[in-house]
Amino acid sequence: MHKREEFSFLKGTWKKLHHKVSQLIDNDKLYAINYANLKRRFFEEIEKYKNNPELIDVEEFSMNYTFGYHFCNNIDDTYSKQAMFIEVKSYLSTLNLRA
Repeated sequence: MHKREEFSFLKGTWKKLHHKVSQLIDNDKLYAINYANLKRRFFEEIEKYKNNPELIDVEEFSMNYTFGYHFCNNIDDTYSKQAMFIEVKSYLSTLNLRA
């Protein structure tokens, strides 16, 4: 599949947004992810809600982690937030949640 065909379902604004987010992921990131810290914090959340595992949501945790990082580091860039969210969510999705 050709790269330009890969996301042909995106149109207009979404296509521009995807392009900007892809550039941030591939090139100049405004953030740095400490994966050991991210994993530790995520498993702390799992432990907190071990009696109610249905309350753990990878997307929500990724969103909160990303927002917190950008807020604490005074970064106000929507594309950076979206790029970090995608990267954090992708990483957490690969983890074995039963570990």
